Amino acid sequence: MILLELRTTCLYFTGNCLNDRAGGGYEGQQAIASNLLNMGSSYAGLIAWEDLQAATFLSEQKEVDPRRITAVGLSTGGFRAWQLAALSEHIAAGVSVCWMTTHNGILYPGSNLSRGQSSFTMTHPGLSHYLDYPDVASIACPKPMMFCCGSHDPLFPLETIKEAFTKMRKVWDSQNAGSNLITNIYDSKHEFNIQMQKDAFLWLDKEMGNK
Repeated sequence: MILLELRTTCLYFTGNCLNDRAGGGYEGQQAIASNLLNMGSSYAGLIAWEDLQAATFLSEQKEVDPRRITAVGLSTGGFRAWQLAALSEHIAAGVSVCWMTTHNGILYPGSNLSRGQSSFTMTHPGLSHYLDYPDVASIACPKPMMFCCGSHDPLFPLETIKEAFTKMRKVWDSQNAGSNLITNIYDSKHEFNIQMQKDAFLWLDKEMGNK
């Protein structure tokens, strides 16, 4: 989803990757992932490539200020938001909601990562041997980034969220950009509630110079 505003152009990602190739729901996502793996590709790689193309497309539109394109997302969309901020030179800032943790922190029986299905939208084969999730997100440094997580989110244990935040904090601080990283933990579940939205968009307005 692309939100075109006079203030900032925002790529907003939701958790469901349903589009003209179908793939909505757990079974559809797993079916696409299986076929792509058989062809030597991956679902996560395809999504990352498409998000990169969307950011490039936006940057080329005459009604868009290419210096003020941001990425915002909830759940899997939160993963896509920080991933795109890390990968694309066209993303100036990002807000990730309810998706930050460590790989080991969610690698246990019954977790979304171990059940397959939608986990394939976030699984780059072999990457975890070299980089953890907060490591990849930290490639976005020193860009302004906000991470909003819930202390009662059943998908991400609180201690793993804090561990990931600590890793990212070291990176931003090492580049004298500590003020550009906001890590908020709310008394909430897996959601983008009204307070989170207010905090996120007020922060984006400030960072992007909107009045």
